[in-house]
Amino acid sequence: MKTPPKTKAVPVRAARTSGTSPAQLDVPHRGRSKVVRDSVIRFLLWSAAVLGLVAAGTLLLSTPLAERLSLREATARSVAYANSVVKPLVDKKVLAGDPGATQALVHLMSSRMADGSIAHMKIWTRDGRVLWSDEPGVTGQKFELEPDVKELFGTAQATGQVSDLDKPENAQERSEEELIEVYVGFRADDGTPLVFEAYWPTERIRQDVSDIRWQFTTLGLVALLLLALALLPLALSLARRVDRGLAEREEMMAQALSASDLERRRLSQDLHDGIVQDIVALGYALPTVAAALPPEAKAARGLLEQVHKDVARGVAGVRELLTDVYPADLEHGGLEPAVQDLAERQRRAGTEVAVAVDSRLGEPLAVAQLTYRIVREALRNVAKHAHAAQVEVTAGIEGDRATVEVCDDGVGLGPGGALGADGLPGGEGHLGLRLLRDTLRTFGGDVRITERPGGGTVLRATFPLAMRPVWSR
Repeated sequence: MKTPPKTKAVPVRAARTSGTSPAQLDVPHRGRSKVVRDSVIRFLLWSAAVLGLVAAGTLLLSTPLAERLSLREATARSVAYANSVVKPLVDKKVLAGDPGATQALVHLMSSRMADGSIAHMKIWTRDGRVLWSDEPGVTGQKFELEPDVKELFGTAQATGQVSDLDKPENAQERSEEELIEVYVGFRADDGTPLVFEAYWPTERIRQDVSDIRWQFTTLGLVALLLLALALLPLALSLARRVDRGLAEREEMMAQALSASDLERRRLSQDLHDGIVQDIVALGYALPTVAAALPPEAKAARGLLEQVHKDVARGVAGVRELLTDVYPADLEHGGLEPAVQDLAERQRRAGTEVAVAVDSRLGEPLAVAQLTYRIVREALRNVAKHAHAAQVEVTAGIEGDRATVEVCDDGVGLGPGGALGADGLPGGEGHLGLRLLRDTLRTFGGDVRITERPGGGTVLRATFPLAMRPVWSR
């Protein structure tokens, strides 16, 4: 595996001032009003969406509703006109085609049409003949009637529709686009079954559509606005309550993390000032004791020399352990130098380590802390399990997420190292990885281990740069 060149990130400036308390360093500050602001924005957006849906629904429903209302009104007016005006005028003379009687019919019908409320009229016989029409060219002609019109002969029923005037008998009316077409069954004075047909202009439909749109939209929007205004104080109250709860939980988490760091610092200091100094003093005393032995005590002198070497190794191991326990000073030292320090320990053990760290991960401090912890745990597992010759550490940013990848050319997962459902190795010895996974998932991240093509493993961890706990979203 080719080791990439070691890169050094641009020095990272301190994420906080030195006077900042530890509790403020471990969890990013969240504006107290952010939850309230986001909640109000979501409430307003949802309200606007509902208002838009109501307006769109009104626009979609107004046309068919207006058509039904206008058609119902036109049908009622046609029935009344057929029975009160047309029926008395159609007698035996009109049926026989008497010019004088027909002229009286024409005069009365034409005067009725003068106000423009009715566009055209026809009187039909059962055999499909136009007994009379306001269009002279149509009177006397025969046309094929629709089945529903034929059923009206001999009844007092009516049927209507918005016609596009595509029937043969409408040839002279096609220039008028659409009309409301109503058929009414009635009987002449002598009992002859007839059908009266009236065409009504569609201006009434357009007016009804406009009225309904205005009335329904105004009513719906005003009602929803009043409801939204009534619910807004409740939404604000709930949002503030949630905000207070989240602030308390985040403060508790910050205090817990701060207490953990303080305890680790205290433990490191106690060990360094106590038992480590005692062991170091013992190591210094052993050569003096060995020198005081008589020349013939070679076996004892050799044993003391071996003990001295063991003590030196133990002191070195304890000091390295204290370095792991004591939190790195990422605020002032920066993330990239701290990661290089972790890599240097591996290099001293004979492993080549290449490091590439994006300098942007140094801020805020919480992002740097979590990145450092991921690298530390990954390198610790490499040293303990992988037996690798080369390791690559890459920490960068993809979109709004931080990504950390540690790749080694070691032994891989091995025969008994199958991955669990959580993407981590099973068995003993991986508690640190599981604790790291739990921390990452708290902030909406995760960590997984996969086998590296050609041998070895790849640990990949991601988490949001915002680092807002998942329970606060």
